[in-house]
Amino acid sequence: MLAGLAAATALWSGVQALNAEARAAYAGATETLMAQSAALVPASGGTVDQDVWLALRRAGWPVSPVVEGRVLIGGIPLAVTGVEPLTLPGLNLAGPGPEEADSERDDAGDFLTPPGQTWMAPATMRRLGLRPGDAIRTDDGAALPPVRPREGVADGTAMLDIGAAQALLGMEGAISRMLIAGEPSLTAPPLTEIAPELRRIGADDEDDLERLTASFHLNLTAFGLLAFVVGLFIVYAAAGLAFEQRLGTIRTMRAVGLSRRALAAALLAEIAVLALIAGLIGIAIGYVIASALLPGVGVTLRGLYGAPAPGALTLRPEWWASGLAMSLLGALAALGASLARAWRLPVLAPAQPVAWMTAQRIWMRRQTAASAILLAAAVLILTLGGGLGAGFAAMAALLLGAALALPPALSLLLRLGQRGARAAMGEWFWADARREMSGISLALMALLLALGANIGVGSMVGGFRAVFTGWLDQRLG
Repeated sequence: MLAGLAAATALWSGVQALNAEARAAYAGATETLMAQSAALVPASGGTVDQDVWLALRRAGWPVSPVVEGRVLIGGIPLAVTGVEPLTLPGLNLAGPGPEEADSERDDAGDFLTPPGQTWMAPATMRRLGLRPGDAIRTDDGAALPPVRPREGVADGTAMLDIGAAQALLGMEGAISRMLIAGEPSLTAPPLTEIAPELRRIGADDEDDLERLTASFHLNLTAFGLLAFVVGLFIVYAAAGLAFEQRLGTIRTMRAVGLSRRALAAALLAEIAVLALIAGLIGIAIGYVIASALLPGVGVTLRGLYGAPAPGALTLRPEWWASGLAMSLLGALAALGASLARAWRLPVLAPAQPVAWMTAQRIWMRRQTAASAILLAAAVLILTLGGGLGAGFAAMAALLLGAALALPPALSLLLRLGQRGARAAMGEWFWADARREMSGISLALMALLLALGANIGVGSMVGGFRAVFTGWLDQRLG
């Protein structure tokens, strides 16, 4: 039970940690030097030639070039932004750094001329263990200019002069995008005449990154919740077996005078302690999982949406608190059914297998009714609903309804097999299988959910890969 609950909590808290880190990166991006500027970007993605920027400047467009890429420093991903400081809107080259005396001021010559400067947020420098003036190298051996702290630079980002950034990233003569410092002159020709390969995006298009990536985060949350539910079914199965093994103890304690309330309080205290232990273990494992997946998630967000990549993982209260809460609620939900069944049985009934099977049969009828309601709800949502939220609701109802329908369906098959038995050994076999259904039904439901999710995700990824490969063949063939 501890293993199942810890695994479920680990997957849930790991996903929440990734989502929280990405949203923190979006929030930090709105406070950066370039957040409030409109931009010109390549309409088909990729980069644009530097000569296009020169042509726009000569034509009267107040644009500033930006180069963007990523490097690794000690295995930690770092976003690199190259800017042209003399034309960058909102940049004050004469302003003091955040951790320096007033007499030490940034100078345009220090930033533009060799060896130059690398500007980082103070939090990024602390995370990398850097001090002002340190010279660092990437994991590929490339050298960066000396580091200097600077307010207004996004966390997890290094800002360099555009020439140094192009050499560092191997993008000589290429530009990622151009920031617009103001409206073009009245005599400036339209953009379609000078650079038809570019399109203009407003500052609001870049600020609303959380809305843009909402589907990505919703999918992550859905898969994390599905993994949590699968792990919870494993906990259900373990809890059911544990209660069946302890029925004799429960019977004896009730027979000698222990009240139901005292017994329930002791069991709930036991559940809470186990859930807290499993939750802490799960959060620690989830932190390791999220740390390993964070670079890949950052690359995906930047590559698909142009979103700022998350930096190093931080222990944020929202995700570890949600992990502990999910662990407690999951444990209560997993053990609640068995506790309720034991609560309702008379004092001596747990010693009688027939009485326990009778209670199990009543529970099976309720489970069948719940399954029918969920399956009907899935059909109703698919018929009347629309949008991503309705799709997830229908999928959840379908999966849970199918899982709840599995034990009654198997019980019906076993009952039919018992009726068709012609020998004592055959009747014994079918009756014993029916008796074991109460202990293994939850494990079978967990297996059904795991197989369904595995087949569904595999089919989805395979279909996406096939369509994308066909699109590439069509474009490049």
